[in-house]
Amino acid sequence: MSEQGTTLDGNALGALLGDIFVSEPTTVERICATCGARHPAGAHRAYSGAGVVLRCPTCGDVAVRVAELPGRRVAEFKGTWILR
Repeated sequence: MSEQGTTLDGNALGALLGDIFVSEPTTVERICATCGARHPAGAHRAYSGAGVVLRCPTCGDVAVRVAELPGRRVAEFKGTWILR
């Protein structure tokens, strides 16, 4: 079976992802990969150092790490994030 004609470059989702990621970030819900608790991002605990880390308010597992580098930001998300 050929994938030609059924696959697209990831750039094809640019507009769709742009629509999704404009939601209010503190209300985005996350399901923790460790304990299964479901909380909005705004309920997570933030810790700053070399970057910022959000941790699950139930178990303390890392939810997201954000680092500021010259000219860009880098983020690593863990668990399931629900964007509406």
